[in-house]
Amino acid sequence: MNSTRPRRTQAQARRSWWPGWIWAVPVAALGVAIWLGIRALVHGGETVTVTFDNAYGMQPRDTKVMMLGVKVGEVSDVALAKDGKHIEATLKIDSDEKKYLRSGTKFFLRGGQIDLSDPASLKAMVSGPEIDMEPGPGKPMDHFNGGDRKPALPPDHGPMVRYGVRFDGAVGGLKDGAAVELRGFHVGTVTRVHLDYDASTGALHTPVQIAIDPSSLDIKGAAPPNGDWRPLVDGMLKRLVAQGLRARLAQDPPLVGPSKVSLDFAAGAANAALTDDHGETIIPSMPSSNIDAMTSRADQIIKKIDDLPIKQIGEQIQGITTRINGLAASASPQIKDSLKHIDHSVAQIDRTLQKVSPQIGPLVAQLRRTASEADQAVAAANRTLGSDAASQNGLPEALRELTDAARSVRALADYLDRHPEALIRGKQKEKP
Repeated sequence: MNSTRPRRTQAQARRSWWPGWIWAVPVAALGVAIWLGIRALVHGGETVTVTFDNAYGMQPRDTKVMMLGVKVGEVSDVALAKDGKHIEATLKIDSDEKKYLRSGTKFFLRGGQIDLSDPASLKAMVSGPEIDMEPGPGKPMDHFNGGDRKPALPPDHGPMVRYGVRFDGAVGGLKDGAAVELRGFHVGTVTRVHLDYDASTGALHTPVQIAIDPSSLDIKGAAPPNGDWRPLVDGMLKRLVAQGLRARLAQDPPLVGPSKVSLDFAAGAANAALTDDHGETIIPSMPSSNIDAMTSRADQIIKKIDDLPIKQIGEQIQGITTRINGLAASASPQIKDSLKHIDHSVAQIDRTLQKVSPQIGPLVAQLRRTASEADQAVAAANRTLGSDAASQNGLPEALRELTDAARSVRALADYLDRHPEALIRGKQKEKP
């Protein structure tokens, strides 16, 4: 009987190309990285370099590049230029705006320098400046020169008529691009401010060049057929200057605002006319009416304070208190304490005078305190000495003088309180 032996099953190992599920995560991550890299190459935008005179607070990835109020890129790096005198800002511009990167395109900072008339510059104090991009024609380009402010005259401006102005002394903070106003209306722009030295006379001038926009003047009548507005604008300014129109420096708001050129009428102005200086038409000027005037007013106040007899009154009170101090040497400590207070008050008045402070309030208050303390000293002397005051040689007379001096100081304080303008105009006759 033949028995059939079962056939033994043999296992065969097969190697698969798939490394296992444990490798799925790194493979997927690698795929995502490759996809992001390709996307960045396709949609990452264009890199350009813009040279500025100063960084003005620009920060990589924080400073935006704007065009017509829309963000079109950002600053990716800021570094010193090779010459060590400029900085180079690397800008990452969105790929959709690559077509605007041409030789005629301009870049300038908004908020690089604080300007109270420009809200963007005030915002830049906290958030930093922005870079404005103004597209222009030309060939594709990747290196540009930027400006720290918007150009004084944009490339698309209309016909402008240029004039010169000669101001006496320094022109302060007036800069290219500052406003030119006629009776408060914006009619032009400052195009150049520079120094001019005459070697033959040794005179130093600061001539200012301005450009007036005829379209802002609303000159009645047809526009000149040849596009030359100068005869019309010259004729207008000749008549206005003959009526007292002058150019002056101004600030808005006063003292802290940006400087500008204001064209307005000056009361009692001397006769003047438009003049010609080597082919440039000059508009007559007048002194500034803010800083110079306020400085002159402050000088007048200081002079009036110096002329007041307060110091003589203080010396008189000190002399009287010295006499009383000698006469009442043996009197009560209360009188001595009052006299010390008077001496202290007079010393404070002297210090106030030395500082020549134009603030009338503290001065009036100090005068009143001095008068009050003089009254208290007299009252204390009368209470202490009583009927013996008459027997003290010279004491009653000294007390009367001190009382009169206190009355004079109080009257001066009351008058200055009612008429603080007396420091400027002097004492006026009061109306009954």
